[in-house]
Amino acid sequence: MPFLLVYILATPGFATLLLTNGTALSRFLRQVFTNGFVVVFLVNYLGFVSASVALKQYQHRPIVYLVLDGPLRSVAFIGVHIAAYVMSADLFGSFNGSRATALSVVGPTLERSFMFGNISGVYLYALAPGTFIALLVVLTEPSGEASKPTMFRTMSMALLFSLTPIPLVTFLSYALDLAT
Repeated sequence: MPFLLVYILATPGFATLLLTNGTALSRFLRQVFTNGFVVVFLVNYLGFVSASVALKQYQHRPIVYLVLDGPLRSVAFIGVHIAAYVMSADLFGSFNGSRATALSVVGPTLERSFMFGNISGVYLYALAPGTFIALLVVLTEPSGEASKPTMFRTMSMALLFSLTPIPLVTFLSYALDLAT
């Protein structure tokens, strides 16, 4: 929610538009609820489930989870966007009701997300807190106790790796754009 508020306030005239135009507000809210919340929820859910699996199977090798989490979340983020865009074309007539158009705009749209070039940037950055929490759980000792230097290192690694989906989504979206 904080990222959404930042996006609304940082986009010139957007808050005023939403406050004065009921149609714009309803379409914006529909987009947030049918795309944004769905994407963030599903990608974070997948991340939490994979963290649970990692805790059971890779308990002594959290590096496996560290390396796989970013690419997994990035591919899921793009995949759920593809599904949401196609469903929006079918259900709401978005993209002139064309699935092909919906598919063709996923790459270019997500390419600009890392710079908050569109609302998908809100969803991309909204993944970071959930990713950070999952990584912190996987990296923390089973006892939950750690010395201050160890905890600082753990939190630093979790923060660094929680941001990896941002450049990965950008790179994969660029590749998707070239492919479509």
